[in-house]
Amino acid sequence: MVKGKADHLAIALVALGMSSIAAQIILLREFLSIFYGNELVLGIVLASWMILTGTGALLGGISFEITSHRAFPSSALIATGSIPLLTVFLLRLLRNLVFTPGSMIGIAQALISSFVVLAPYCLLSGFLFVSFAATVSARTGRNATAAAYWWEAAGSALGGVLFSVMLAGLLDTFQTLGLLLAADCACAHVLAHREGVRTMRVLSGALLVCALAFVWTSQTDALTRRFLFPGQEVVQFKDTPYGNLTITRQGGQMNFFENGVLMFSTNNVTANEETVHYALIQHGAPRRVLLIAGGVAGTTLEVLKYGVERVDYVEVNPWVITLGGRLTSALDDPRIRVFSADARMFVRTPGDRYDAALIDLPDPGTAQLNRYYTLEFFQELRERLSDSAVVSISLLPSADYQGDEARRVSSVLFQTLKRTFSHVLIIPGERNYFLASDGLLDIHVCRLVDARKIPTVYVNRYYLDDAQVQERSEELTASLDSSASVNTDFRPVCYYRQLSYWLSYFGFNASPWIAGGTVAAALLLAWFSPIGTGVFTAGFAASSVEIVLLVAFQTLYGSLYTMTGIVITAFMAGLGAGSLLSRRFSGGAPINRLIALQIILSLVCLILPAGLVVARSAIEFPVLVHGIFTTLAFVIALLIGLEFGFAAATRTGSVRAAASELYGLDLVGSALGALLASIYGIPLFGLSLSCQGAGAICAAGGVFCFFSRRRYLQP
Repeated sequence: MVKGKADHLAIALVALGMSSIAAQIILLREFLSIFYGNELVLGIVLASWMILTGTGALLGGISFEITSHRAFPSSALIATGSIPLLTVFLLRLLRNLVFTPGSMIGIAQALISSFVVLAPYCLLSGFLFVSFAATVSARTGRNATAAAYWWEAAGSALGGVLFSVMLAGLLDTFQTLGLLLAADCACAHVLAHREGVRTMRVLSGALLVCALAFVWTSQTDALTRRFLFPGQEVVQFKDTPYGNLTITRQGGQMNFFENGVLMFSTNNVTANEETVHYALIQHGAPRRVLLIAGGVAGTTLEVLKYGVERVDYVEVNPWVITLGGRLTSALDDPRIRVFSADARMFVRTPGDRYDAALIDLPDPGTAQLNRYYTLEFFQELRERLSDSAVVSISLLPSADYQGDEARRVSSVLFQTLKRTFSHVLIIPGERNYFLASDGLLDIHVCRLVDARKIPTVYVNRYYLDDAQVQERSEELTASLDSSASVNTDFRPVCYYRQLSYWLSYFGFNASPWIAGGTVAAALLLAWFSPIGTGVFTAGFAASSVEIVLLVAFQTLYGSLYTMTGIVITAFMAGLGAGSLLSRRFSGGAPINRLIALQIILSLVCLILPAGLVVARSAIEFPVLVHGIFTTLAFVIALLIGLEFGFAAATRTGSVRAAASELYGLDLVGSALGALLASIYGIPLFGLSLSCQGAGAICAAGGVFCFFSRRRYLQP
């Protein structure tokens, strides 16, 4: 693809792609961990990443004298390897310096923070792609934009496989980043040798040795995690497929955090008793109890007070058992069976029926948690319950007055439970506990506990008044909306309502941001060519679908933390393959092929929901489902890579300007697609309508290119 004096610049493009994808995956995980694991962060960070990289690419359209210097490629690669290390360090250090420790961070703050933190790396990487593409084109005497796109995408695929699949369980975050720096320094050393820059050759060699020593000896990951939990002793931490799990000790109490969200604490008597006794006291003689999450906190000890035959404790994140089980005696009784498995997969597996199911999970503020609040889950759970079994699930801190957003979340959960069970009762406590059963339910919990002589510390008539609890329960139930939508796997209304509830804390309204972004995008498109519009809309659709795939996988399996790297790697591999294939079909009129690809991509978006339904029907075969998602990501990216290659062949003018426009608009369109899909599309309209909307926008771009095609046809 590149020959003579330009062949070694392919190394620079491969290294740039490898560095970019590895940094993106690692930083996405860091933002997920620091900003509560909410998948909305994926859209925010990806949008910020692509806008900034696109801006860097547009800046790359300007010719700078520094880019012609022989030392520029090698020094630029060293910079791209060094910046992610510093970024992660500052991200952890500044989290509790810029924001109050323990405080909630709003969407506007998260967006601004991601822009500030990611700006140095993203602006540089976008600028470097255009600069390298222009340099290769100048040295070979032809337009090498598509070839440069291929080399960068190939490097991205290589980096994704190496840093997110092969090394994910072997190295911690800083060791991985140190190895990435070492790889960039090695490439910089080769470039400096080929360009004949002795100083850079010596410098890159020395930095390579230092980076490898850092990987071997570094304890930076453990040190910087302490920055995130001031005043607490970090006992254990582990990056798991479900997110970052951190266990801290404070005043004799163990706290379990997943992606920065407190899941539970040990020695919390009030929470343990409410979780267990509100539900189990409703059943005459529970024999088998299913406990989903929270057993390490001590709820199992409360369950055993009912003389049960067996407690099946299923932990959503098995690493909670592996790490936390060593720190408690709550799992020692032989009647307790511990299962390190996904609870939804466990419920689908045929087995004994249960007299009660206690779901001890945080609120459905993420797609990962929302999957335990959906109609499909409750229906699956119902098949494993006896006729008079009781289900307990809690939601939101209790208060004397519920705001509109909190009331909507409660309404959605209430109506979803009513679709599966005959009776639903809300008992206000430290949290609002929703009890569901086909048998009768009694609000007089303290009277029942006293009659059964269950030994309790908090749930009894000395602390709680049945009449007052009944009055609050009736008021809360009466305030609910009987017409509220039902929460389902692929239309996560509860997740959206919970997200709106979270945003209401900050008085945030996303509409002005979206409207401003749309107007800015329209003005940007009016400035550039119709080909740029096609690339923009294709990037918008592809990015939206990528977010859909990630959230859909999270809904099915709840292990997005690891799958993110796999999907992004498959996506980048598809981009590279598509760009490479476009060179084999370079004859004729590329504009016609570009228009055809726009229509094909829009059709793929429209039929994608059917593919998700197939994936859900095959959920018991994880290897098959993983293959489906990986293939979908690859195929969609393949179409984008083909289109980019045809767009590069169609676009006339200087190579630097063409590469700057197409690469920049592709990324800006992708950013807007990721943001809209995350904030509005998926939570409000569901996965299917989000795909269809992306397909419609992509088709509109194709139609616009069709009516403008004459200017690109040869006379």
